[in-house]
Amino acid sequence: MKIKLASLIVASFAFAKVNAQLSNTDGQKHHFGIGLNGGVTVGDYEDIYSSNIGVDLFYLYGISEKFYLGGSTGFANYFGEDVNIAGLGEVEFDDAQFIPVAGSLRFSPFSNFIVGADVGYAIGVNDGNDGGFYASPRATYMINDKLPIFAGYRLIDLDGESLGSIQFGIGYKF
Repeated sequence: MKIKLASLIVASFAFAKVNAQLSNTDGQKHHFGIGLNGGVTVGDYEDIYSSNIGVDLFYLYGISEKFYLGGSTGFANYFGEDVNIAGLGEVEFDDAQFIPVAGSLRFSPFSNFIVGADVGYAIGVNDGNDGGFYASPRATYMINDKLPIFAGYRLIDLDGESLGSIQFGIGYKF
């Protein structure tokens, strides 16, 4: 519970910082975006969940020419597998769903290349899923001003065990 509260506080401060800077009219760029992603599950749960799909919503504000600060949320579904467990036989695992709430930081060393990460908390949506710490580092290539593609890693820490996935996605900036 302490981790959930701390993560929500960090995300709230990130959103507050962005909102405070919106009143700044120095011409810095800010934008909303949406992304679709999919991934292959790795880590402690790779035998239980095969892959995942999701949607991301984000807001970024240019705090300088190369740095962006903001927040993100979305929805992720990890597909449960049928697993043969000794003594129990075949066990069917339900899908696991999460709503991540995170602060975002991006750095753009070149005009069409961006690196960064989202850090916060993934709220578990389905029964028995408490969620956990969330981190998602990524590298993004801008095909044009509106169309990013990205590759990255998504980690959800579930009581010390990692639900990770290698992610690929495409987005749209408004």
